[in-house]
Amino acid sequence: MVTDGFAGTVRCVDVDPALVRAVQRGERGAMDALIRASYADVYALAHRLLRDPGDAADATQEVYLRVVRSVLGFRGEAAFSTWPHRVTVNVCMSALKSRGARRARGQSAGAAEFEVDLPDTAPGPSARAELADLAARTASALAQLGEDAREIVVLRDVQGFTTRQTAQVLGISEGAVKVRLHRAHLRLRELIGS
Repeated sequence: MVTDGFAGTVRCVDVDPALVRAVQRGERGAMDALIRASYADVYALAHRLLRDPGDAADATQEVYLRVVRSVLGFRGEAAFSTWPHRVTVNVCMSALKSRGARRARGQSAGAAEFEVDLPDTAPGPSARAELADLAARTASALAQLGEDAREIVVLRDVQGFTTRQTAQVLGISEGAVKVRLHRAHLRLRELIGS
């Protein structure tokens, strides 16, 4: 996944299948090459989901530990890039759950789980206050969604994945992505109150 500069559009970067096979055969340096080829994508997704560079680095490390342990089982039925993206989503969702549990126990303080950047171009204090209120309600609503719904919204609306990319990452059909996204949007509207 790489941002191409056009309004944050995201596209997946494919890893050469020959490199994946080289890793599976245990060829020297192949795993390093695989990590170098996909690291920026995995880190960028983790950072986008977790909104914290340190947490994203930790999540990326966990993703590659899982990849190293499981790469022999990769069957190549889909593009390799969808597999680490799915692992990244799983790791990040677990981290978000853990982060929420720590906050509930009072062990962690700091920024909200999801942050919304406000533009500096709001016409005045009243409009900026309305925007800040909407941003806070949106972040709260997103945090209240179930894990499946939150994954869909983050991948499609926040990360900018296409329906096809989202389906590949989550291992579901494109139709299921559309249905879940529609339901998630309805639930967000209810929670936000608009």
